[in-house]
Amino acid sequence: MDKGLLVTKGLVNILCCVVPFKKWRKRLRYDLYDRKRRRLELVERGFKIGEETITTPEGIRIDITDKADHPLYMVKEVFIKSEYKFSIGKNSVLIDIGMNRGAASLLFASDENIKKIYSYEPFGPTFEKAKKNLSFNPELSEKIIANNCGLGKSETTLELPYISNASGAMSTTFDVCPDQKNTTMEKVVIKDASKEIGSIISENQGKHIIIKCDCEGAEFEIFERLNEEGLFGKIDMVVMEYHFQKPDRLVEILESENFVVQVKAGSKKSQTGYIYAVRIAERAAQ
Repeated sequence: MDKGLLVTKGLVNILCCVVPFKKWRKRLRYDLYDRKRRRLELVERGFKIGEETITTPEGIRIDITDKADHPLYMVKEVFIKSEYKFSIGKNSVLIDIGMNRGAASLLFASDENIKKIYSYEPFGPTFEKAKKNLSFNPELSEKIIANNCGLGKSETTLELPYISNASGAMSTTFDVCPDQKNTTMEKVVIKDASKEIGSIISENQGKHIIIKCDCEGAEFEIFERLNEEGLFGKIDMVVMEYHFQKPDRLVEILESENFVVQVKAGSKKSQTGYIYAVRIAERAAQ
């Protein structure tokens, strides 16, 4: 560990001994130590951090002007933890359900075998942040068709609470903002997942179809809807994060459609984790 950071950690530990409330100690630790540690870790891994953007080793620029520091966490999750990195050897189309700020879509766009990306983000303020990141990377964003809507079991419009400094945790199907301050109400458009994805498959016949899904609980109704319409038979790969429930039903759907499925369990408390699924047999040309 960097010596200066080690000294900071020691001083913060001393200060926390005299701070009375747990939430104050947590905030103090974050402001004085955790944020510096996170930035140092990224620099050591080849990221370049400026006043307004961070540039990844792949050359992708991401906006980091949020005071909440959420962008740095997102950058670490996508570009260091590599939960969504995989090797593609065929001409592919990727459907990004839960685009958030666009980091994963941009990472996928840097793969020469991924020819087009259809991205979906339901919350307007988060979508605007994604658009900003896409504008920083014009060569990659040419591949990305960004949609300001969510996917679900049917067409609807919802009024949902939104917390700007927790944009990556907002959900269209679960109450993730109980008794939270600093919330606003956002109008969210939900489109029928089967119609949207069915249309994409029809437009890209002969392409390898990949779904990346990170949509804070909506994955359960989305997968049920796709299963109802028999669309998993036309999909080749799924990589996703599941939330709030055990993944058994998701695994059941995929295995019934001849996918080999691997589950990587995460937090037992919040019931989150990852699912990686690949079709066993090659699909016949459509």
